[in-house]
Amino acid sequence: IKWQNTGVMIAAGSNKKVQYASGFWTANPEDNGGALYNAAGNPTFIPAKSGYTMPGQNEGALIGRIGSTVFLVGMGVTIPSNLSGPLELCINDDLNGQYGAGFTDNIGAITVTIS
Repeated sequence: IKWQNTGVMIAAGSNKKVQYASGFWTANPEDNGGALYNAAGNPTFIPAKSGYTMPGQNEGALIGRIGSTVFLVGMGVTIPSNLSGPLELCINDDLNGQYGAGFTDNIGAITVTIS
C-alpha cells in the first residue's frame, strides 16, 4: 500500500496539523550513504521526478493527500483549510517503479501526530 489512510476525516476550516513525531525511513537505500532520515526527506535534497508522489519536492519527504489535492507535510504542516475528506500520507517515492525499485526497496517507518 502506497498511500496510507490515517483514518482521520478532515473538515474544511479545521486547522488540523500533521507533525512528524519519530522514526526514520528511506525511499532509496542507495542514497545518503544508506542512512535513514526523518520526514523532511533525503538530507542532500533530491528533487522528485515526474511520477513520484509529489514531483519537485524532496525524495523521501512525507506527503499528504486529501481527495485529489497533494501537499508537502515534511516535518509538519497545517492542512490547507479549504480541504475536506480522509487524510492519507505517503513517502515521496516513485509510485509505479518507472525509475527503478520504486516502493519495493523502502526501509523504515515514521510516526506522526495529527491534532
